[in-house]
Amino acid sequence: MFEKYHGNLYRADASPDLVTLAESGSLHAMDFMEAVDFYTQIAEVGAIGDIAYLGAVDRYFLLTSILARVDAFHPWLYDRCREVEGQPDGHLDLWARYHYKSTIITFAGAIQEIINDPEITIGIFAHTAAIAKKFVAQIRREFETAEMRLIYPDICWMKPKSEAAIWSEQAFTIRRKGNPKEATVEGWGVVDGQPTSKHFALRNYDDMVTRESVTTPEQVAKTTSSYELSTNLGTAEGREWMTGTRYSFADTYGELIGRGIVKPRVHAATHNGKLEGKPVMLTQEQWDKARKKQISTVNAQMLQNPLGGTAKTFHAEWFKPWFVRPAALNVYILADPSRGRTTKSDNTAIAVIGVDAQGNKYFLDGARHRMKLSQRWDQLKHYHKKWSKMPGVMFVKVGYERFGQQSDDEYFQERMRAERYNFAIHELSWPREGGNSKRDRVERLQPDVQYSTFFFPGLVYANGQTCLWEPDIEKGYMNFTPLQGELRAQKIAKERGQEYLNAKPLMRKDELDKIYDLTRALMEELLYFPFGTRDDLVDATSRIYDIEALPASTNDEVPETPATVD
Repeated sequence: MFEKYHGNLYRADASPDLVTLAESGSLHAMDFMEAVDFYTQIAEVGAIGDIAYLGAVDRYFLLTSILARVDAFHPWLYDRCREVEGQPDGHLDLWARYHYKSTIITFAGAIQEIINDPEITIGIFAHTAAIAKKFVAQIRREFETAEMRLIYPDICWMKPKSEAAIWSEQAFTIRRKGNPKEATVEGWGVVDGQPTSKHFALRNYDDMVTRESVTTPEQVAKTTSSYELSTNLGTAEGREWMTGTRYSFADTYGELIGRGIVKPRVHAATHNGKLEGKPVMLTQEQWDKARKKQISTVNAQMLQNPLGGTAKTFHAEWFKPWFVRPAALNVYILADPSRGRTTKSDNTAIAVIGVDAQGNKYFLDGARHRMKLSQRWDQLKHYHKKWSKMPGVMFVKVGYERFGQQSDDEYFQERMRAERYNFAIHELSWPREGGNSKRDRVERLQPDVQYSTFFFPGLVYANGQTCLWEPDIEKGYMNFTPLQGELRAQKIAKERGQEYLNAKPLMRKDELDKIYDLTRALMEELLYFPFGTRDDLVDATSRIYDIEALPASTNDEVPETPATVD
């Protein structure tokens, strides 16, 4: 018997045999067909006491019989009801789209909670208040039905619109003894419309992350910080549910998983979480249609694995880190300026790439955020000066995409004369004709990334600290492990007086003065190309093939780069 859903309010009116069946655990041990046969027997007898008790202790009976959701008649959904009943709290339920996660958890789960504890207060939090209100309205309508009034007259109003303290789309109160300031169920936005002076016994986050919330790192950060703020809206012993669908490995869900705040409970649309797997609930025909129609999102939305997929250009398992760069490099500074002036304009992306004696490429430095023309000049000058002075750098060459950027050229020449700091800026040329010009340009990176001749800094900034990174292909997110101590290779370089060779997190501040990690930004753009919402940095990086990059003129070997920590 599950402790949370004890059904104590209706136990006395239920038959002893039913109570024993539930409390012994035999009821929840039934398989799907056994349960369906048992429900049929209960319905045929029609004893209200048994039906009320069974609705309190058995979510699948509540959903399919009392709430009449016959569309949920499926063994896979039966198993999910049993699963979330057994462990309702502290999980992040990431299920495939169309697989009833909100129906089972937010809808039926909230009603089951209320039946067991009419004094409970539940706050439903979605990305926006408008989304949350729809959940509230759906739940509220069930407490208006004749069926619920007949079975649970102790908590249902006969005339809710006139009798209830509040009965609206955003909040409603069932019959209860207490008088807290919170309604029984309220709906609020996480990012917009958070309440003040509210404290809910249960906070239920459903659709907190949307496509709009992952378009830029700033939006992800805003959603994450808004979630953190909303945790103050619980009680001292408050509980939390979270339900959603993945959009990106760097979305808010990925951040919370990385911090260990939630336990991911993942259910893909197929039995093995792969495109070729057998669908667990959809028909084969429905699954085949979804694969064809959702080619750019099927891995994140249906398989809950933002890192998966064969339709992508780049795969996470190809990414190789560097921890100590070669002592001798040629350095190329590649800039792709923004052409817009609004908040929706592209970012300016600057990628600094080093090439060693063997032709291997190393992502070294750069930036990706919106910049004014003056800031673009400051950045170019900064990176040119920094890497020109760096020991072991043979030469530095700057490339700039010029299409329609005559004013940029004129401004840069003016600043060089005024500041008496001159360097050549080479045009990065590529034909602009055709809809796939950028895609073709970026795909030139694939061989280098796939065959381990392009390396990424092995240390990144994540969760407020320096971390090692490693992709988890099966689970669909990046693992960020806090760095403990020093890496052996970096310690040796430091002792030799060559600490400048060591990789460090590429922490940058965007136009809103918020910190982002450039390496993580590049990896995400690569993983989502060509379907991602941002490709500025990966495009700038691909320009290494337009600047006639040459290997460093030395035979220095690449230092060891062990990934272990002393």
